[in-house]
Amino acid sequence: MTDPSTGSRDTVSVQVMTYRYLRFGLLALLLALTVSVGMATVRDGWQRSISSYYYTPAGPVFIAVLASVGVCLVALHGFTEAENVCLDLAGISAPMVAFVPHPEPGYPPNLPAITNNAVTFLAVLAVGYLVVLVLVWRRLRRGGRLTAWSAVGLVSVAVAWLVGVVWLSVSRTTFVEHAHTLAAVFTFVPFVGVVVLNTDWGVRVVAGDAKRSRTRFDTAYWVLLAVMVGVGVAFGVVHAWKFSVLFVETGMLVCFAAFWILQTIDLWNPVRDAATSVSAGSAPHVGS
Repeated sequence: MTDPSTGSRDTVSVQVMTYRYLRFGLLALLLALTVSVGMATVRDGWQRSISSYYYTPAGPVFIAVLASVGVCLVALHGFTEAENVCLDLAGISAPMVAFVPHPEPGYPPNLPAITNNAVTFLAVLAVGYLVVLVLVWRRLRRGGRLTAWSAVGLVSVAVAWLVGVVWLSVSRTTFVEHAHTLAAVFTFVPFVGVVVLNTDWGVRVVAGDAKRSRTRFDTAYWVLLAVMVGVGVAFGVVHAWKFSVLFVETGMLVCFAAFWILQTIDLWNPVRDAATSVSAGSAPHVGS
């Protein structure tokens, strides 16, 4: 493939199609999880949460989907650098949700397997982070600059990795008991940030990138945010209900799928797709 810097029309087309396929792939993963969980529900009945399906025949698909979603989110470039940070945080958290299952009565935790999974993931994350640091250093040497949001992303990922390593080393028992929940929070919360950062206000004010301001689906993004807040409030009201966690997880995943479809349409035009790449003078995306 020719150098992207030449502006080759064929090269741009390949890049755009790759970007679109990656977005479609993420939707296919969510569909796979839906089908697998649905089949398990028909066979064994409703579970207390989506995470509980780890212990059903849907377990392998659950693990594969979350790990793959994590890769997709890290690999994708956000519309702004602020969105990149949220995508990266959600992306590095999603695999840990799968690798460290939520404790369930009657299913004693497989400590050796969980430790193996967590250590493997943290090791790969460390190698990837070092590669990014080298890319950042090379870009700075060429006269590039490290923007505020790029710095936030680099620091956030480093802190998340450090917390995981220290926690696993100091108290493996509490890590097994609570790492799943913490990882799930840091998967969903950054995603809410992604939706905010796709509103016109989010692009202009939060991301500080007024030149990319747009209002095409601004109202729809705010509606999705309102639904997400509503799901959170409803969870607080019915938290004692047996299926309250399943309710909030399902609601958030539906919102995620709706947003992803909407944003894919929003960024379908090649001109808009080109705008999803960080500017040449900024630090590379953590998933680069």
